[in-house]
Amino acid sequence: MTRLQPNIRITFDEIYEGSRKSVFYAIYLVVKSVELSEDLMQETYVDFLEKKIDKPLDESIALLVTMAKNKAINYYNRHKKEEEFINSLTSYSYYEDSVLDTGLLDRIKENLEDDEYELFLLRVLGEYSFKEISKLKKIPVGTLTWKYQESRKKLQKVFGE
Repeated sequence: MTRLQPNIRITFDEIYEGSRKSVFYAIYLVVKSVELSEDLMQETYVDFLEKKIDKPLDESIALLVTMAKNKAINYYNRHKKEEEFINSLTSYSYYEDSVLDTGLLDRIKENLEDDEYELFLLRVLGEYSFKEISKLKKIPVGTLTWKYQESRKKLQKVFGE
């Protein structure tokens, strides 16, 4: 068993060295952030290793670049969707004829921490599931549900049942 591990490491090292620049730039061209590109690059390599792909070096590199580009595009689309949603909440025209124009959101925001308020917006107004929010924010579902329940308790104290 121990003989196989060094061979796997050498193979991965070869793949990494042959692909790291291409993978990085495939991601960077989409997200335009060095730090985010590095994070997504790491996730791409972890996903690649978890799939235990056994292909020749050139095919592995091509696959990694494709995986990286897709991961970056998925991240960008999720982030863009969240940003557009939050921007729409702050738009006055969105609330002109709405019950929310009464200042209710302002009162909710005053009584919640920033992360709790964002969770509230995504869950209640955005109608995202906890699973979707978990993927979007990279926070475990259990943590989100607990935070959400705590936020509801705070708001119940302020607004009553």
